[in-house]
Amino acid sequence: MDGINTQIPGKLSLYRESVANRAAKRSPEFMKRLESAVLEVNNNQHVADDSVEAVIEGRLGIHEGMMALGKASTSLKVLAQVRNKAMSAYEEIMRLQV
Repeated sequence: MDGINTQIPGKLSLYRESVANRAAKRSPEFMKRLESAVLEVNNNQHVADDSVEAVIEGRLGIHEGMMALGKASTSLKVLAQVRNKAMSAYEEIMRLQV
């Protein structure tokens, strides 16, 4: 019973620290990567919007405009797939019986 924490009556925990303290100690690397990926997708969308305007005004060729649109579309699809996989993993973890 030495390593068991009994902070809440009727509930036992093997951790001595609170959840908030353990979450604060985790590496923010995943969060930074996710944030940079979202920012990059957002940037690609803005570039695609600007390139569409440039094609309409005749400042940019149709080929370059389509390349920007394709890049923005692909990056958005990849980000959506990553989100779907993360949500699937989260749901799988939540279904685990402890």
